[in-house]
Amino acid sequence: MTELQSRKLTVVDVPDVQNIAARFVYNFFTPDERENDSGDPRVPGAFTDQKTQRLINNNTLRSEIPRYVEVSFDQSQLVSYGNLSEAKNESQTQLVSLEDFGIDLENVADEDSITNESYIALRENDPNGKFRIGKKIEALSSIAEISFEDTDQSKMLANRLGINREIIQDLISPYNSQKILKVNKAPEVGLSTIFDKSAGLRISSLLNKRVLKNMILGGDDVSPLSTLQTQQNAAVLTDAFNATASTEGLNQADIYPTLAPYKISDAASDQIIKILGAATVGYILIKKQITPSGRTNYVRHHLLLGKDSVSFLDDNVVYGSKYSYSVKAVYRIDAIVQDDTQETEFLKSISILVASRPSKVITVKTEEYEPPKPPDGLFYGFNYQKGRGLILTWQIPPGSSRDVKYFQIFKRKSIDEPFQCIAELDFDDSFLRTLRPEVVRQDLIRKYTGPMTYFEDKSFDRDSADTIYAICAIDAHGLSSGYSAQSQVGFDKIKNSLTLKNICKPGCPKAYPNFFIDPDMDDNIAVDSFTQDAIFDSGHSQVNVYFTPDARQIQIADSSIAKGFITENEGGKYKMHLLNLDFQKSTTVEIKIQDLQSQNVVTLL
Repeated sequence: MTELQSRKLTVVDVPDVQNIAARFVYNFFTPDERENDSGDPRVPGAFTDQKTQRLINNNTLRSEIPRYVEVSFDQSQLVSYGNLSEAKNESQTQLVSLEDFGIDLENVADEDSITNESYIALRENDPNGKFRIGKKIEALSSIAEISFEDTDQSKMLANRLGINREIIQDLISPYNSQKILKVNKAPEVGLSTIFDKSAGLRISSLLNKRVLKNMILGGDDVSPLSTLQTQQNAAVLTDAFNATASTEGLNQADIYPTLAPYKISDAASDQIIKILGAATVGYILIKKQITPSGRTNYVRHHLLLGKDSVSFLDDNVVYGSKYSYSVKAVYRIDAIVQDDTQETEFLKSISILVASRPSKVITVKTEEYEPPKPPDGLFYGFNYQKGRGLILTWQIPPGSSRDVKYFQIFKRKSIDEPFQCIAELDFDDSFLRTLRPEVVRQDLIRKYTGPMTYFEDKSFDRDSADTIYAICAIDAHGLSSGYSAQSQVGFDKIKNSLTLKNICKPGCPKAYPNFFIDPDMDDNIAVDSFTQDAIFDSGHSQVNVYFTPDARQIQIADSSIAKGFITENEGGKYKMHLLNLDFQKSTTVEIKIQDLQSQNVVTLL
């Protein structure tokens, strides 16, 4: 039996970047915000740049840069291992700047690409999986003759495939097949789909070039490695290697790793083979733009110079898009090595740049979810010149976003009736408009080239009954303010003047126009907000308390799990404050919950 020595594997592992975070900052509206990602030339990217520091210190970012994504992460540090010893994070020749040595991205080698001639590093991930699977679902729906307009489309497809309906619904989104703008709605933070999780999975491996072609053969596109172009590239690489490789023995290419130093020089004669030092010299930020269907639109790399460049400003973004960010740490390693390429062996001093694996991917949606404030400074006037018509004037609500693009005028006869929209003033100058959740009749829409803060209700005259008016502001992203201050407007024919009565302070949500109604207006309301936890009762001397919690556990915004209620075993107690308005006396009742496993018992003390 003949024993053959296997070829050696070369594995390089340097620390990855940890704790990457990103946030979107929206300062103010620009008409081309959904199309223009050119950014501002004064924002170079890294926070350590002096130009960027001046912008931040002078608040220029907020006043002159409309939007940007701020990315931050922890500084990477090497640990002691092997013969590196105390040379970690140091270098014989201190590296002031990568630019001093003419370094660019082509000089940086990924840690898993440093191997010998027989192996190739392969990193597999599938960020476009949702898009590809969505196309298959779309084809299945077409074959099964299930129309997209069918309200039970997702249910019928889920039954055919035997999977959850919510998964199918996420795949047949209309954004997969047509370019429309989604209604601006705050995302459900912390709730990610299986497609979001799968897009972040990565598998790194070393494959022998002899079997590379056979490893990725496939008959369909179930894997990103099974695409025709990938298979063709693998076949070329495998055939080229097999043509020159020998199985009869080992050579230097089978043993030694392939290094591409960016700096090399003759070493002194008294030097020995060793690692001189290593240090963090920068970072590579990887940015991807992701389409609504989950497909990667483009990939860009940014080289950040210096170990302290752990923050990045990206103003090359368009509004309403989705971007993902990950970071590689770049390390410089200085070493004395033996040069076997010459007839006479020499020692060489080399410097190589090695990049770590990418950090975890952080995704940012470039949308703002802050609705405008209600219009203020609302005034009413009667059109005496024409003898009829109520003139309303107001001020644009304050705010730095400057994105109010619509005003809606509402009126109703009394607080017992809902508001009716009588006009919408449209002065939206966006190059590409947002699809809004509200639909107003076309005959009520009035278009203007600039902001309009004036409206005349021509149906109002001296004989009109008292009417309640209010105004709402809507921004360019479809977000609506609450109602302005509500005023009841009438006309006193004896005095020949308008009568005004304040009905409600500003801020009532559109769905609840009586949210802050004046208690004097309704005998059923005792406070100026129906959300206060106060119960009014008379003619009774006892109270029954029923404990009916909705859930034991609650998932909050940061994806952590909180308890829905606390029992007596955990020191929890609840208090009820009882007031007797006739005798002006009060008492506090403590309520404790005993956890008896099968049932919860409420005890009043």
